[in-house]
Amino acid sequence: MKTNIARIPVQTSFCNLCSVTIKDALLSIKDITNVNLYPSDSLIVFNFIRANEISKALNVLTELGCPEEGEKVKNNLNVAFCSCQRKQVQN
Repeated sequence: MKTNIARIPVQTSFCNLCSVTIKDALLSIKDITNVNLYPSDSLIVFNFIRANEISKALNVLTELGCPEEGEKVKNNLNVAFCSCQRKQVQN
C-alpha cells in the first residue's frame, strides 16, 4: 500500500525527552509509521495509509496537550506540555 506523509505543526513546544511519549502514542495507532519529531520547530512528521489515521493522530496530540496549530481547544493550553519547560518557567 502507498503511504502518505503528514506534517503537523503543533501549538506547544516539547523537549527530546517528551518526544518519546508523543512518538509512542502515535506509533500505537494502526498504520502510522516512521514518526519523526522536531522539538525545536514544534513539528511532527509521520507516514500514514488512510486519512482516518490523521484524525486519530490529531486527537491523540490534543489529548497530550500538543494540538495542531490553528486548532481551537477548550482547555487552557497556556501551560506547556513538556514538564521540563514547566520547571524552567517556574524557576
